Amino acid sequence: MPRFAVVAALFLTSGTTGLVYEIAFAKSLSPVFGATAYAVSAVLAAFMAGLALGAHTGGKLAGRVARPLAVYGVAEIGVGALCAVTPWAFQGIEIAYVALARASDGSLGLLTAARTGLAFAVIVVPTFCMGATLPLLARATSGDRTALPRLYALNTAGGALGSLLGAYVVLPVFGLTGAMRAAAVVNVALGIVSIALGMRAAPLDPEPSGAREASGTSPEEKTPEEKTPEEKTSATLLLFAFASGFLVFAAEVVQTHLLTVLIGNSAYAFGLMLAVFLVCLAIGAARSRRLEERQGEAALGRGLALAALALALVSPLWDQLPRFFAAAGKVVTSWGGRELCRAAAAAAILAIPTVLMGTTFPLLLARIARRASVAREVGRLAAVNTAGTIAGSILTGYFLLPALGSERSLGAVACAFAVLAVVAARSPGASAGKRVTLGLAGVAAVVTLLAPRWDLARLTNGANVYFAHGPPPDRIAMVREDVHGGITTVVERGAVTTLYTNGKFQGDDGPEMIAQRRFAHFPALFLEKEERALVVGLGTGVTLGAVAAYPFRTIDVAEISPAIVEAARTYYAEESFGALDDPRVHLRLEDGRSHLLLENDRYDLITIELTSVWFAGAASLYSREFYRLCQDRLAEGGVLQQWVQLHHLRPRELGVIVRTLHGVFPHVALFLGGEQGILVASGAPLRASRERLTRLDGEPAVHRALAGRPMEGLLDDLIASDDDLTRLADDLAAAHGGPIVSTDDNLYLEYATPKGNVMPYRESLAASLELLERYRTRDPRARHLE
Repeated sequence: MPRFAVVAALFLTSGTTGLVYEIAFAKSLSPVFGATAYAVSAVLAAFMAGLALGAHTGGKLAGRVARPLAVYGVAEIGVGALCAVTPWAFQGIEIAYVALARASDGSLGLLTAARTGLAFAVIVVPTFCMGATLPLLARATSGDRTALPRLYALNTAGGALGSLLGAYVVLPVFGLTGAMRAAAVVNVALGIVSIALGMRAAPLDPEPSGAREASGTSPEEKTPEEKTPEEKTSATLLLFAFASGFLVFAAEVVQTHLLTVLIGNSAYAFGLMLAVFLVCLAIGAARSRRLEERQGEAALGRGLALAALALALVSPLWDQLPRFFAAAGKVVTSWGGRELCRAAAAAAILAIPTVLMGTTFPLLLARIARRASVAREVGRLAAVNTAGTIAGSILTGYFLLPALGSERSLGAVACAFAVLAVVAARSPGASAGKRVTLGLAGVAAVVTLLAPRWDLARLTNGANVYFAHGPPPDRIAMVREDVHGGITTVVERGAVTTLYTNGKFQGDDGPEMIAQRRFAHFPALFLEKEERALVVGLGTGVTLGAVAAYPFRTIDVAEISPAIVEAARTYYAEESFGALDDPRVHLRLEDGRSHLLLENDRYDLITIELTSVWFAGAASLYSREFYRLCQDRLAEGGVLQQWVQLHHLRPRELGVIVRTLHGVFPHVALFLGGEQGILVASGAPLRASRERLTRLDGEPAVHRALAGRPMEGLLDDLIASDDDLTRLADDLAAAHGGPIVSTDDNLYLEYATPKGNVMPYRESLAASLELLERYRTRDPRARHLE
């Protein structure tokens, strides 16, 4: 058998590529399935189910093979080969999904089934191979009680490395397809090395055939009295494996939900969160041996009780993190420095509870490491543990969080860990440390119940975005949490009511009213008819209200967050002219891109009121593929409108946005609404009919939405159009290393735009306006009015 260090290096690297695949799979399927939690869960469930099936089958297979390390190598080659061709398989998924989704007639259950089924069809085979690797290595290292926990720890640490490399290097440099194929090359290399080492090792005798063959009855079919002590222990271990997987992922869902608010929700922030979580789990796995040496059979219950207590003690610190970011913002001004601050904050809040949570599954692995049937036992434990992670993530996200909110959900998870610790303490063999374990569990429950409540104003002040925050609100009018939109708040400062998502500004009924209405008015200048309109992203509903002022027959709204809808209906009904209750308006609680993908009819107007492009996943609405989809769904003479921020945006990214849009639509204009950039694009020349504008000015609803300003006067807000924008994009490309087009595969904007957040608001806005002034279109009325 090769030295353990060699096997460990192989498995650590395998964990690295596994996380790269997981991230790449999710990002590849997001443009097809959408960005709702239902769609994300379908992909996660398929990925984890493949791991579970692979672990279970791999456990059965490993006990029969004489050279498990060589078979492990075959599994690694299988992972690489399958993942190398997966990008081609993803291309076929869109066609199949559209056909199945349209046949479902909008049923959420059937849509979820279609997403899950298609995700399974592509993902389950390579992840099956991934899941088989741990049982095979368990067989290869059988007899070493410490090897299994160490291997698990190293594989988890590899996952953390994969998360960091994926976010900061691999995906930004190689894109989705390149990342998967680069990782595939690594897996194939791992497989070749493993086969070579495995064939040189001495062959192993087969494991005992098991209880079924020996007695004719499986352990599951026996009565409790008939089961051997080892069989009873195995059943208990499976219970703890499922429960620990459930609770660890329940904690991860709640903590990630909170970190999105407190650390940020860029692609980098998500990579950091996952990496910190996995590093802590890996440290916990590595420390499990020391815990077992000190506590013996009581180690499992002690670790669970300490995890419960740590969760309870750390809980009051969550709303203190914004103080750290506000203070750091005064001295840390670089993007790299601020990313380190995010990592430090995540580590500070996650480290102790997650390290302790990470001890549970390795302790279970250690208990079976010397059994004759170790491979089969590891396969069963890993499969059941993975099933627990699926259940924990789905039930927590869809039921626990919406029902209890993040603070109480975190307390519920802590209490559940305490209960599980009590069960462990009362199990056979754990009596030595029973009193201490029960005492720790009881203290954890008491601390959870008596912990001070969070300061919601500080928790949601968005200090992580620009490392500064505005004045505290006079009143928080609404706080809602959901798995789709995160934490939605409505706050009041004087006479202004402002809407936030995860601490990020979304709209108000004060200074931003101009921009919110211009999102509708600017594209309306160039419409040939008003039959059907689509509003992507509801926000405050003010844009929808302005769209509804025009004589459209049908207006669809795509919004993923129920909390946003509640806020718009409750607090902005007057500013939106009650548009949500307009019989022409049809609300769709779904992803805007997914809605367009499944829509048969065509729109005269598509207006996008999306949050910042640097949000993870938001760039999929700024890609060439998305613009082509819009082009296909626009009626003849139809118009697309899209917001583009001019603050915290570097010139190169502005040029990429313009080039990508202009590469699909031959006619593009950039307007200034308030302090926001508003892009208008069409396949037809952007010419406004003076006769039509005069008619619309006479419409009472349009006149009210325009606040008395004549429509023709809106042309004065045009900055640049067509040839002038082409010059802008070409000059910026020449100055910054060549032309780039944002695609679903290269993810350029998703990874480039967060770096602009370190620029001060006023300076970055002034720089953008100064740049655009050089390309200003002269006499826009003469050019665009007929």
